[in-house]
Amino acid sequence: MPLANAVQLIAYPNRIGGGLADLAQFIEGRLGDAVGGVHILPPFPSNADGGFSPLSHREIDPACGGWADIERLAARYDVCLDLVLNHLADDSAEFRDYLRHGRASAHADLFVDVDALGEIGPDDLAKIHIRKEKEPFREIVFGDGSRGRVWCTFTERQVDLNYRGAAVYRLMADNIAFLAARGVKLLRLDAFGYTTKQIGTSCFLVEPEVWRILEWFRSTAAAHGVEILPEVHDHPSWQYAIARRGMWAYGFALPPLLLYSLLDANSHYLKAWLRMCPHNQVTVLDTHDGICIPDVEDILPRYHIEALIQNVSERSADPILRRSAANAHSVGAIYQLTCTFFDALQRNEDAYIAARAIQLFAPGIPQIYYVGLLAGSNDAELMQASGEARDINRHHYSLDEALQALEAPVVQRLLQLMRLRSTHPAFAGEFELEYSNDSSVAMGWRAGAQRCQLFVDLNFRTATVSCTDPVDGSEVRYRC
Repeated sequence: MPLANAVQLIAYPNRIGGGLADLAQFIEGRLGDAVGGVHILPPFPSNADGGFSPLSHREIDPACGGWADIERLAARYDVCLDLVLNHLADDSAEFRDYLRHGRASAHADLFVDVDALGEIGPDDLAKIHIRKEKEPFREIVFGDGSRGRVWCTFTERQVDLNYRGAAVYRLMADNIAFLAARGVKLLRLDAFGYTTKQIGTSCFLVEPEVWRILEWFRSTAAAHGVEILPEVHDHPSWQYAIARRGMWAYGFALPPLLLYSLLDANSHYLKAWLRMCPHNQVTVLDTHDGICIPDVEDILPRYHIEALIQNVSERSADPILRRSAANAHSVGAIYQLTCTFFDALQRNEDAYIAARAIQLFAPGIPQIYYVGLLAGSNDAELMQASGEARDINRHHYSLDEALQALEAPVVQRLLQLMRLRSTHPAFAGEFELEYSNDSSVAMGWRAGAQRCQLFVDLNFRTATVSCTDPVDGSEVRYRC
């Protein structure tokens, strides 16, 4: 079955209420048909990185619930889970066995043996796309006292997997089959770009190897009726290439484009992107990560990107920096801005609704992050307590707090738009970008006699919907 053409919620398994049962109650009881799917961020047992250091993909962290909670949601909604394919936790059974038995371990081939790669000189190190301030290697001590090194792109608790051997493909095939059997319909391929380890290159998105790996995941998942959503933050050409190969791409250019369009009241670059963006894409304005900058390069001119960074940085935490080796290209070292989208728009409710309306009318399946759904503001207290800049946009809501936030007028306006996008038959038809001047944007969908159109005035930050009534075909018009 194809994915429902409806809004998806992005949520942690334990940040709306105490676990998956509370999340399911919240979605079923209060969102209903406003959403057709839910992307649950990793619910697996994990030892680092907010769940992205899984010990296994076959277990649910008992503190979050169990597989029955996932299957409950999958019975009504499209469930997306993360397949963390680049690494395993160093507390995983496989890595513990490797430490104990070394090369004699049945799992030895799962992990990158750095010393077997040959000499890695300073020039080689300078080319590697890294995610921390030091080389991505960790020294380990085996059970017999000998030493070795493994590759750790992210934290030292996350040990990279070896995509040059067959063992990792067997593990991933088993994981895909297991998740599909529990009703999962979409797998987000987390950090897939780091799977290509070739000394003398960036070891990130190395072609053509990266396409061979992605095609294996696409075909393996398709055999189980599952689709894939490769996750990568880099030049937008990667999203076009992913979409052209029949996979879901991410519309990661949209968040900075919309911020620029609304803060500068200029739709020129947004409309250029709308004309050419893939339609088999997932759109977001916010996620558990920050507002990414590389994704909009060569779509928005450099000087506009720099001005946007300066503008939003006044309301955000320290940005996440690029640490990719010798060349900080394009706009320099900025990789992500850490800020809720509501705060990025200066908590202007009309601007926020206009941004969401454009996202919901853009081609693709829209995903809305749980903090964005609730028009959440920066959680500086959580960020300071954890020391993680991205936690500014990862607030923990009690169930009562989330239910109360739903009653806010701006959230009710957003829910009305979400229900329209998830239920109106026009969105099953063809996308149309209509004429408008550079301080506005007009767009819509048409399926036979059914149509749904949006007009946004960027100067006044107003969004107006005109659509047919799905029952009697009469004209409906209202301000969002």
